[in-house]
Amino acid sequence: MVLGRGQDGGLPQLGCRKPCCTQARRDGRSELPAALGLLDHSRQHAHLIEATPAIERQASMLLERLDARPPDAPILDGLLLTHAHIGHYLGLAQLGREVAAADHLPVHVSERVARFLRENQPWAQLLELGQVQLRIFEPGQSFMVTPEVWVEPIPVPHRDEFFDTMAFAFRGADSSVLFLPDIDRWEDPSIPARFIEDLLATVDVAYLDGTFYDDRELPGRDLSVIPHPLVVDSMKRLAPIARERPGMIRFIHLNHTNPLLHDEALVDRLAADGFGLARTGECVSLWVDG
Repeated sequence: MVLGRGQDGGLPQLGCRKPCCTQARRDGRSELPAALGLLDHSRQHAHLIEATPAIERQASMLLERLDARPPDAPILDGLLLTHAHIGHYLGLAQLGREVAAADHLPVHVSERVARFLRENQPWAQLLELGQVQLRIFEPGQSFMVTPEVWVEPIPVPHRDEFFDTMAFAFRGADSSVLFLPDIDRWEDPSIPARFIEDLLATVDVAYLDGTFYDDRELPGRDLSVIPHPLVVDSMKRLAPIARERPGMIRFIHLNHTNPLLHDEALVDRLAADGFGLARTGECVSLWVDG
């Protein structure tokens, strides 16, 4: 389930006085930071992918889809983090004793993200007090989060100053979903030349980094310090796949300046070329009987 499609600050974004955010404030419109949820209806389990600053709203959206979850069930059955940039992990703070007072909530992370959390406050206190329990995965090695659903963590290059970054491929009996909200560029020398094409061939739906539509969005900003593949460039590169499998590639993690959040005509042109846009609340079934 898509629980948000915005970049780390969502929409409207703090400090933004551009029409994209001033109009959103006037209209009472908001976009939550990019996150997914994983529901197991047969077991009434719920896992959250990313702990964004909007964790309460997103967890509530997810849990509302479960109609028989026991009242004494934990807040969530688990969390998975792609990396530790602010829009992806700051929600962990609300698991502490000041708010949710979680009890050994499983948090699936890479070893480098685990080290970052252990060595920095206030995250270390969550571990010391037993409010979260780190479950460390190995990049490239699949693990099970709920019966019948495997998760494959896939390393991607993305400003790896203090930790590494993952994409996640969720694979069920009937279909599979890729969540890749952040990557520096498709042509990075640290990954194979056909990295994204080969990866897309293994999934049914792909939520890909769509942070910036083109290079005109942030005049005066050096985009080299916040690298992301531009949507227009991704569309050019992935056009053959989009023509063959229309709608399977859906852009997510959209910056507040991204015109795809504001221009329906542009979204229609996107669809005409075989691409899609993540929609908050949309669901993809990984197994028919789930």
